[in-house]
Amino acid sequence: MHHTRRRFLGATAAVGVGAALAGCLGGNEGSEETEPSEPPVAGDPDAELTVTVYEDFNCPSCGQFKASIFPQLESEYIEPELIRYEHRDFPLPVDETWSWAVPNAAREVYETEGDEAFWSFSSAIYEHLGSYSYDVIESVADEEGLDGAAIRDAAEGSAHQSTLEADRALGEQNGVSGTPTIFVDGEVVELEVLAFEQVAGPIEAALE
Repeated sequence: MHHTRRRFLGATAAVGVGAALAGCLGGNEGSEETEPSEPPVAGDPDAELTVTVYEDFNCPSCGQFKASIFPQLESEYIEPELIRYEHRDFPLPVDETWSWAVPNAAREVYETEGDEAFWSFSSAIYEHLGSYSYDVIESVADEEGLDGAAIRDAAEGSAHQSTLEADRALGEQNGVSGTPTIFVDGEVVELEVLAFEQVAGPIEAALE
């Protein structure tokens, strides 16, 4: 597959409306504007094209996205460094405990170990969606070669709550109301179904 680059025309925080039809939906709480932190990034951090995905770690559709679509995006666009791929948290929440606790754990991994560890942990933890517990968080972290006890403490203590709330507020400002919601070149991807082709199409168009 041959790709060409084009100039990045919009910021990733450009206003978008809509959400994945097959995704998890939540209400808009009208959060005030706030400055979000730097997100976990995969691919080329300086790529002209940015893909941003808002997720709730307890959303089944986000789990499906991570299991079936993300690996293809990784192979086609992230590993060849054709895009900057950003993760943003958007706890709806699907579950009042795990929609917050799991991303608190994942953010602790990112803050202490960096991008690569974050992506590995986030994929591994999604495999336990539906059976989350603090023991599971600690166990998965340990299996990933991380400090499971510290990551569990971050989850239980909501160590990165303000960061998650800032991400959610950013999403609300951009019209996000469900997960997963995907932005390509600053434009929301309107998903008719949760399928790789639905996401790859706008990426291909932006890379032309």
